[in-house]
Amino acid sequence: MEQVKKINWKNLKHEYGVDGQRLLPWGNSTFPFPFGGAYCITKANTDSLKHINEPKDEEELFIAISGRAFVDIDGVKTQIDRGDIVHIASGKEHYIHNPFDEDFHFYALWWNKEIVSGYNQNK
Repeated sequence: MEQVKKINWKNLKHEYGVDGQRLLPWGNSTFPFPFGGAYCITKANTDSLKHINEPKDEEELFIAISGRAFVDIDGVKTQIDRGDIVHIASGKEHYIHNPFDEDFHFYALWWNKEIVSGYNQNK
């Protein structure tokens, strides 16, 4: 089983207005993760896509890795810096605004009740 998943920096995919790589779920893992995850980069002086997560009960965490930006959740902007963690509740419109001259790197994790329920049943 693969124990280290490497970032492919030359082939990041652009989606939701950020460049990134989905790292979870973990390929053919026999351990079912109860969430999805991706390494994301909001380029300098850009915004991610403003959206509400689907399915409607999906929640999300952002873990700030480097740089700084603003997270806008339902119109409330808060600056986030390296080490900060952001929770986005289901049904909340959100996006990242990066007005700074350096890229903002973060890790996103998402889950919903169906995924978590399935995980609990598989334990």
